[in-house]
Amino acid sequence: MKTSVARVLAPMSLICLVLSGCSLPQQRIVDEIVTSWREQRTLPNIDETLTIAEAYRVQTRSVRAKLHNANPAGFKAGLTSPPAQARFKTDSAVAGVLFKEGALQSSDTVSLRELRGLHVEVEIAMRIGTPIEEPLPDVAALRAHIDGIAAAIELPNLDYSQPQTLDAIDIVATNVAAASYIVGEFIPPRQRDPNAVDVKLACNGKQMFTGKGTDSLGDQWRAALWLVNKMLEQGWRIERGQILLTGALGRMLPAATGRCVASYHASDAPDGIPWASLEINVTE
Repeated sequence: MKTSVARVLAPMSLICLVLSGCSLPQQRIVDEIVTSWREQRTLPNIDETLTIAEAYRVQTRSVRAKLHNANPAGFKAGLTSPPAQARFKTDSAVAGVLFKEGALQSSDTVSLRELRGLHVEVEIAMRIGTPIEEPLPDVAALRAHIDGIAAAIELPNLDYSQPQTLDAIDIVATNVAAASYIVGEFIPPRQRDPNAVDVKLACNGKQMFTGKGTDSLGDQWRAALWLVNKMLEQGWRIERGQILLTGALGRMLPAATGRCVASYHASDAPDGIPWASLEINVTE
């Protein structure tokens, strides 16, 4: 009897693997990630040997489980500079999904007790004006779909069980540590060049770092094009009103208690015309 049952189950398992792409190790990882999000637990490091493509499949399944058929708020690029890529042992940017519940307003407060691995990034946001359903060939095609450029702060939560061993596989599978974000006022692209901006982050009155628009893959439009095509590749549809966060300007800063202010100035103007100022308050 046992032999007969085994003969039946083995082909069924093979069919599952071939036709639906299901695998017990990957499903276990998905379940663990979704549970970590739901119960606000520390995220797992991925101990299985996954490829980047498999890590993206884990991400997509985990995110769709969390969304419950709702649309994402947008998408985010990460590791868009050589130092960031070197830190996480990769030579490529990574991409993830933004959740609507992660949206904050400037001057809002976040808690390190709830976001134990909180970091602060100064970024640029682009807003989708018309849907994108197929991969785009170039920046010119992308520009036709973007109706706004804004300042942004991203607040990723790198709360992992073994942060010292994190690599790109861990980051991708767990949705690039997406947590919270702040987006300022959107201005039409013809009035605001996302590459021609200087930024600085000051926390508790002390300047922490400076950056510029071209820190992200050397070109904001190139970074956004890469992000759009990468997420289309994962099966997402880019909808009107969604936002694109194109990657950190300057560097990623571990959060500490206090007040952080991100300031933006147009670098192509003689007097450095201010773009925007966004802030976040961090408590214990």
